[in-house]
Amino acid sequence: MFRERTKRDVRVVAAWIAGIAAGALAIGLTMIPPIIGVADNGDFGRVLSVAGLAVLHPKQTYEQLYFNYAHQNFGYDGFRIGGYVSTHVILVAVAGLIGRILNGEIFDIRVLGACYTVLYAGAIALLVRHAPKAEHRASTFIATTVLAAALLFVFGDIGYTAYFQSFFGEPYALIAMLLLGASALGLASSPEPSGKLFALFVIAALAVATSKIQNAPLGFVFALLAWRMLGLRSDRRWKRQAGAGLAVLIVGSALMIVVAPDRLKHTNLYQSIFFGVLKDSPHVAADMRELGIPEKYVGLAGTNYFQKDTAIPQNNPDLHREVLEKLSHKDIALYYVRHPVRFIQKLDRAADNAVFIRPYYLGNYDESAGKPPRSISYTFSGWSEFKLNYMPRSSGWYICLFVAYDIVLLLLWLSTRSRRLRLAAETFAVVNLAGIFACIVPLIGDGEADLGKHLFMFNVCFDMMVISVIMGAVYGVIKLVERRGRIMG
Repeated sequence: MFRERTKRDVRVVAAWIAGIAAGALAIGLTMIPPIIGVADNGDFGRVLSVAGLAVLHPKQTYEQLYFNYAHQNFGYDGFRIGGYVSTHVILVAVAGLIGRILNGEIFDIRVLGACYTVLYAGAIALLVRHAPKAEHRASTFIATTVLAAALLFVFGDIGYTAYFQSFFGEPYALIAMLLLGASALGLASSPEPSGKLFALFVIAALAVATSKIQNAPLGFVFALLAWRMLGLRSDRRWKRQAGAGLAVLIVGSALMIVVAPDRLKHTNLYQSIFFGVLKDSPHVAADMRELGIPEKYVGLAGTNYFQKDTAIPQNNPDLHREVLEKLSHKDIALYYVRHPVRFIQKLDRAADNAVFIRPYYLGNYDESAGKPPRSISYTFSGWSEFKLNYMPRSSGWYICLFVAYDIVLLLLWLSTRSRRLRLAAETFAVVNLAGIFACIVPLIGDGEADLGKHLFMFNVCFDMMVISVIMGAVYGVIKLVERRGRIMG
């Protein structure tokens, strides 16, 4: 039966090969000693406390715990409710439970890495499985082989896979985004879209939106795509399922924003104001008056929430009452609307940081590997290093690229009356829009704080767009060759 199926569709074979290769690559890069991960920048604690895990040696020095070294082994602790809000912790907690079964004394980070690797391999396989068919089997196999190679080269890069063995939410969002794209394209290409594939789309979209507070607005973008999927089938059962999925995305994304702890909101708002609007402002006093911030806080301009020895402590009650409880991120957004030149300056700052797939200030090796502090692994880093060294760092370049991409998609959409081809174009348009949101939201929501890391989702969307352009060119060449062959024949 398997042989008969692969004869009908060569993409099945290519998908299996791609999935196995993706898993083997991730294992080889990160799990075979020396173990590769990403060092803690102070964010792990909020995830560990909720997921039932803990630092194995809390009495280590600050230099040993943070920034310099990744850690292979962790301990176990009780589960706590509250504090950090993200569905990312569910996967970490599941990995923790698996770890308890394997070793009740020490949690090996490779258990979490294995969970991510399985999901990652599945996402790659699903993307290849639902690649467009060419006219001939050989052409289809060539196209899917190129797609698999591109996916492995880009998303198998150590800049992405090193995250698998960390407690950051980035790998969770990455894999969810890949599954979202794969399921959406699968629905677009299927003669009879399945409820299971749509459920995967909704779960993946919700996972991206709830991976961290900065990604919550993306849920509304994905809801637009779910709304467009309502027309894929005319039966009542599909309409109910698609409508329920649409509601889940809207409500889930809204809840993610609403239930965010006030402490986190105030932290982000402080960053947006003092490390965003007022940072490098040529008219600090005028900007403060426009936002209604008392002049006595002028000394905080350019400082971040975690900076010590500021003129006024960040937890000062007056600061919270007179600024952080008075203003909101809506005020920051409106400020940039009134001052587009200032926003372009911030976009330039974002463009300068958008070339970083990974945080180069965080070490990749466990201290036991004997590497110097903050040592980075460069094995299989061709794509991340290419972006770092050769990608333009101008917001104008990115704006032109994103606009051109949308124009091509619009022309493709207008050139066909096929609802499924239009849905495929809309899927890539949503990836484009998600990338735009992923750039703008951190600037408004967190200022310039840790921009390189906060633009991770922008990198994911941009890289998906790059691969789609490559594959568009490949299918264009194949179609041209096949047409020429018919004429010659």
